[in-house]
Amino acid sequence: MERTIHFTLVDQVSTLNRITSAFVRLQCNIDELHVKHSDKEGISNMKLKVNIKDDDTFKIVLKKLSQQVNVLSVKSE
Repeated sequence: MERTIHFTLVDQVSTLNRITSAFVRLQCNIDELHVKHSDKEGISNMKLKVNIKDDDTFKIVLKKLSQQVNVLSVKSE
């Protein structure tokens, strides 16, 4: 099932690596990734499309992402 995740995050070196590492550990693939700078300096908005069929795995991914230091908020569609 294709799912969309929206993030607000601090725009720093290694932020993308930290986020993608959460998917690697759970062996989930990212299908699309979009990043835009927000109106606030040093803050970006990210949108990911992922194909995760299992609801439990998706909940784990959301939890892991929300625990990241540079992630300010996580929302899913």
